[in-house]
Amino acid sequence: MTGAAGKSVMPSVSLFPTEQECFRAEYEKYFKGKRQNFFLSLTAFRPLWDCLQLLNDIWMRESSNLEHLTEQTHLLPKLIFMSAHARFLNAIELGYCCCIGDAYSVLRDAIEAVAHAHRIFKDPAAAVAWTDKNKGEDELKAHDKIFKWDKKKNLFPDDVPSLSKLQTYYGHFCDLATHTSVTSIGKNFQDMSEKGKLKWAFHYFETNPQRLAGFLNALLQVSAHMEEVFYGCFETRLNLDPELGRMRSQFLLLRQQQAHYLKGIYEQKTP
Repeated sequence: MTGAAGKSVMPSVSLFPTEQECFRAEYEKYFKGKRQNFFLSLTAFRPLWDCLQLLNDIWMRESSNLEHLTEQTHLLPKLIFMSAHARFLNAIELGYCCCIGDAYSVLRDAIEAVAHAHRIFKDPAAAVAWTDKNKGEDELKAHDKIFKWDKKKNLFPDDVPSLSKLQTYYGHFCDLATHTSVTSIGKNFQDMSEKGKLKWAFHYFETNPQRLAGFLNALLQVSAHMEEVFYGCFETRLNLDPELGRMRSQFLLLRQQQAHYLKGIYEQKTP
């Protein structure tokens, strides 16, 4: 896997003709490194990839089952849930490219979308505050009262275990990725100083297999919890699909296996 932008330890991947024509040298180095990371990660973490692909199939089957909704108030939350699914797909790609900070930032947005969708599903009146946010000062205050302040009570209630767990990740991702901080910058930092020579490096990609395994396990758990919230909202309808139930059971088993495997890699001692 590649380290700082463009620095690789494996033969470089090829570019398509259009890419060769459009890319300048420095961007080409970065792009090749990112693409190479993706293919190397597919090889190193193929079972996890298959597990995430199954989760994507589950999302798409659930969405298909809900294509025609009888309750008008369910249209908006379902739409917001699908925006979370789109971010889930982006996060998978970024994670396998070893762009962990970016993957976490996107996942944080996905968690927020899931929390908003759940609140609106359970409290349809909240839809007005959500849609009218930009109409004026009073509307903004009404929105923030529900969706910005006291998030634990309003968006991540304890009686929905998956949401409660997502809040923990939401907080971690704020510091690890979304906000510029010692933590978010530090995870990509390396002190390369030598005697008499001060040198700091910022690595664009996460190259440590142990740390990458830990990051990817978090991606798996967050993605699973998001689907659980989605399914929980529409469970009465989705329960009518036995094949979906089989797929979710299969995913649960694979998820447990991969969590155990990734945890084992993460806990390995560095030689």
